[in-house]
Amino acid sequence: MVKIIGHDVWRGGAKIGYIDGNHIHTHDGHRIGYFEGNYVHGQDGDKLAEINQDHLVSYGSNMRIPLDKVNESIEGGVLPEIGKCAVYVLLGS
Repeated sequence: MVKIIGHDVWRGGAKIGYIDGNHIHTHDGHRIGYFEGNYVHGQDGDKLAEINQDHLVSYGSNMRIPLDKVNESIEGGVLPEIGKCAVYVLLGS
């Protein structure tokens, strides 16, 4: 399970990244992507996933993940749903 505490993203007691506005960074500061509107983008701006009705749809793997599962996998934080989806896609669940 992933926990968001403040701007930091944690898994199993280790900091795996942080959130700066709508940008997601690894723990060592590398920007790996961002969220905007209903979309998750990679660092190069390519769309990686989107919210479509009540699912997160990943373009690369054609996976449709219920938003309930995303919300269960990520605890804490004050992020819009697409922000949690970005953490899920970019840093893993």
